[in-house]
Amino acid sequence: MRKIIFGLIIVVPMLLSCEEDEYKVIQTDLPKEAAELFNISKGWNESLFFALMSWEQYQQIDSVGLPSCPDILLDQTSKKVTLNFLSSTACIQTGSYARGGKLIIQFDTTAESSSQKWTMEYEDYNFESNAIEGIRTFTSNDKINVLEEFSEMTERTANELSTIFSGTFIHKKAFSQNAFSSFTSSGEIIGINAAGREFEIKIATPLFRSIACYQQNEILPSAGKSNWLVSRGGNSKVTYIATYEPLPETCKVVVNAILPDGKKLLLNQSN
Repeated sequence: MRKIIFGLIIVVPMLLSCEEDEYKVIQTDLPKEAAELFNISKGWNESLFFALMSWEQYQQIDSVGLPSCPDILLDQTSKKVTLNFLSSTACIQTGSYARGGKLIIQFDTTAESSSQKWTMEYEDYNFESNAIEGIRTFTSNDKINVLEEFSEMTERTANELSTIFSGTFIHKKAFSQNAFSSFTSSGEIIGINAAGREFEIKIATPLFRSIACYQQNEILPSAGKSNWLVSRGGNSKVTYIATYEPLPETCKVVVNAILPDGKKLLLNQSN
């Protein structure tokens, strides 16, 4: 009898633990998790235009040609661009995304070569209500293809919830009459979200962006598809599928997600 009772003492907690784990999975707020993944994707995406501009292009552009109209400071000796986003700056653009702080873009100062390397660093920077920290590195052997790499960037919400992520991407730039007109992106992000779960953002179909739209602070890709995978413990993962599609109105986009339970969710209701 003692052996039977002892066995029950061991088995019952194990069953309760399994039920608890299953309960946690069932109780995951899928729309909320999708919105968090969308915000991470936007946080990576919103400043790409600044990073893909060349040093020569920064010599010619003024504030109104950039999202949020930042002050532009150029250090000709060190080839450093500082973009200062001030809340007091008047900026009339169709997109309503807000920025604050600085982006510092450091171009290679070595002699002209076939390979160019530069970095973009965040300094007290915030996009919307989220703070972003880290350094992104870019390398290019020509005018078209750009390799992007970054490690352990941090996005922190107003509630002090942090997501840490790393990524590798290939961007392909397109030109129209020698002017930078659009680009596509392929690659992936891996990280740990605020809930402590591992996640991946994988671009299934290259994301397309128009420079004319970026210049109006319309930052979302107008075409493409991403798969968002989130760990549920062990080898178990759930998948979200996000698609970007253009609307009839210029530079406006609809972003829909298919949740793990098969339901469809509109992600960008306010923008």
